[in-house]
Amino acid sequence: METLEDIKWVDTHCHLQLMGDEINENDISNLEYFIIPGIDIESSIKARDFSLAYPSKSYWSAGLHPHEADGLEDVKQELLSLMQDSDLIGETGLDYYRNLSSKENQIKNFEFHINIAEDLNKPLIIHCRDSFSDVFDILSNRNLNNPIILHSWTGGNKWTKKFVELGVYFSISGIITYDTAHDLQAAVTKIPTDKLLLETDVPYLAPQPFKGKRNNPTYIKYTGAKVAELIDLTPNELSKITITNTNKVMNRENNE
Repeated sequence: METLEDIKWVDTHCHLQLMGDEINENDISNLEYFIIPGIDIESSIKARDFSLAYPSKSYWSAGLHPHEADGLEDVKQELLSLMQDSDLIGETGLDYYRNLSSKENQIKNFEFHINIAEDLNKPLIIHCRDSFSDVFDILSNRNLNNPIILHSWTGGNKWTKKFVELGVYFSISGIITYDTAHDLQAAVTKIPTDKLLLETDVPYLAPQPFKGKRNNPTYIKYTGAKVAELIDLTPNELSKITITNTNKVMNRENNE
C-alpha cells in the first residue's frame, strides 16, 4: 500500500536558490518536478542557474517582487532579457501588507509583468497580499490567455469565488495546515480541482508540524495531505490531479 512518503508532488513555488548549498537530492526526492521563482535580478539569475543543474526536474521564473517595485526602471532591461529565457514570469503582484514599495509603483510593476507574460505567452506567478481587490480589478480588465498562478493563496470564500470566475490557478502553501487558517480551509473547497496547485514557498511558510522553522521541499506532503483531507480525496488522488494541473500550466502534457 502506497504511503504518504511514496507519493510524488509538484512544488510550484520553491525558492531553492535562497537556500544556498543546503539543498541536496534528498530534499527534492518526493518531487516530480519544481518551479524556482525569481524575486529580483540576482535571485532570477540564481533560479536560472539552479534550474540548469536539474534540467528534467525544474523550471524557473524571472520577476521583480512587489517589495522591489520602486526599482523597476533601474533593472527593466536586464529583467526583460531574463524574461525572454525564463519558463515563467514573476513573482510579481501587489503587497499592501508591508508596502515596501509605493502602491503606484507596485501597480506599474505588476502591469509590466502582465504585459510581458502575455506577449511571451508564459505563465504568470502572482503574489497577492492584502490586495485582493486591486489584483482582481487589474486581471478582470485584461483578456489573458496565458496561465495565471495565484501563489500562496490566502483568500477566503468571497475572493476565492470571485477569482474562480477568472479561470486562474490557486497555489496552496503550508498556511493551509495552520490552526488559524479557518477561512482558507473553507475556501479551498470552493476551488475547482482542475485549478488546484501546491507549493512550499521554501524557505518560508513551513507547514505543521514544522511551523516557524525553515521549510523544506519534502514538506509539501503535509500540505498535500491537508488539502486532500479538506476536499475529500486521498493524497494520491490529489497528487495526480495537481501534477496534471501543473503539466497543463507548463505545457508538459505533450512532452511526457
